Amino acid sequence: MLNSFLQRFSSFTYLNVTQFLGALNDNIYKLLIVYFFIQLEGMEYSHQILASTGATFVIPFLLFSALSGTLADRFSKRDIIVTTKILELVIMALGVCAFAFQSKWGSYAILFLLATQSAIFGPSKYGIVPELVSKDKISKANGLMTSFTFLAIILGTFLSSFLIQISGRNFIVSSIFCTFIALVGLVASFCIEHTPPAGSEKKIQIFFLKQIFQTLKFARQEISLLPAILGAAYFLFVGAFTQLNIIPFAVQSLQLSDIQGGYLFFLTALGIGTGALIAGKISGRIVELGLVPIGALGISVCAFFLDIYSENIWAVIPIVTLLGVFGGIFEIPLDSYIQVASPKQMRGQMVAATNFLSFIGVPLASGLIYLNSEIFQISADKGFSLIGFITFGIFIIFMFQFFDYLTRFIASILSKLHFSTIFKGKENIPDCPAVYVCTHTAWNDTLLILGSQRRRIRFLLSKNNIILLG
Repeated sequence: MLNSFLQRFSSFTYLNVTQFLGALNDNIYKLLIVYFFIQLEGMEYSHQILASTGATFVIPFLLFSALSGTLADRFSKRDIIVTTKILELVIMALGVCAFAFQSKWGSYAILFLLATQSAIFGPSKYGIVPELVSKDKISKANGLMTSFTFLAIILGTFLSSFLIQISGRNFIVSSIFCTFIALVGLVASFCIEHTPPAGSEKKIQIFFLKQIFQTLKFARQEISLLPAILGAAYFLFVGAFTQLNIIPFAVQSLQLSDIQGGYLFFLTALGIGTGALIAGKISGRIVELGLVPIGALGISVCAFFLDIYSENIWAVIPIVTLLGVFGGIFEIPLDSYIQVASPKQMRGQMVAATNFLSFIGVPLASGLIYLNSEIFQISADKGFSLIGFITFGIFIIFMFQFFDYLTRFIASILSKLHFSTIFKGKENIPDCPAVYVCTHTAWNDTLLILGSQRRRIRFLLSKNNIILLG
């Protein structure tokens, strides 16, 4: 009976459950350690504790991203996922011991190991998506995964405080709950169908920076792949900056407490999850890169509005939510394109390079916050305007980079507004280069062809049909 129940769900569903529980565990345990250290050392050291735990969690993603990408391309991604979930269960059990002995350095070591496990898990998690779902469902799958990831962030932040409260600040009991989550995640990972290795024979390199550079160099050979990787990394930079800047913004401009300011980022995280679902829905059966410039423009406008309406809480609430929505719309097409455009034998390495650059964005965001507040004496609301200017520059770059896709996306909307169209035989269009021949040439042919698929179209016109004026 249990077997038949488990078979009712797809492998992608079990992957999503696995990654959701992993992200949930990461956020709960990281905050448990923060509360544990504050209890040991005092509230006056909270800023140093947050900085040290944040750095401990980020460093493994920088050190082991290249390694994890190579592993994902050499071995079965499903096997790597299961192995990392076994490691997570062991690490969580050791985490209980660290709290039992009230070991500060033991807790740091457990957090480092947990982040290392997550770093190795990442490329296989994203790289396996094209192996579990068909090409026309990748955007929806990524939208669903991203929304669940940010749901895990929100739920993890709440549960960490809730566990501390109901357990009477008993960190051993709270960490046992994390062990249970790891166990459920392990069971879910076993339900993912087996996938064959990608066939890469690339050797593991000690000098990971060289490997990352080689991967990015190869990405330049694929159309728009390198810009997509850089864009995905920029998304995490903006997210990290928003998370760090939102609390001083709330305190300085809205006269809220730091805890109340933290709730504003919950709205942003909720918005990102919603935006991810919207992007997946709009993309439908394709990877809709035309959404990327729109998302960038939306982020830029929302950042400027946070400065303009910085003292109006009722304006700030929808703006920070919309900031997240446009962030999700910006991110999902980029993640999906990296998965689709990457060669199968290098997909894990491409995702790993994206993770590496993304987590460089976290200390860069911290550095920008420091420069704004300590060196240039820029207030938190003006910091959002600075991000608005930077993101507007990103919008200009992506508008030119993805101009064909943006034009196609706009054309598809216009064609749906002007015509009731049913496309037949789209499955007969080959993946290789093709020639579309119109039976007649009218202005609406342009809209119909552009709106029918995601290819970059080059329109050709007979020289004899061109009318020159003057």
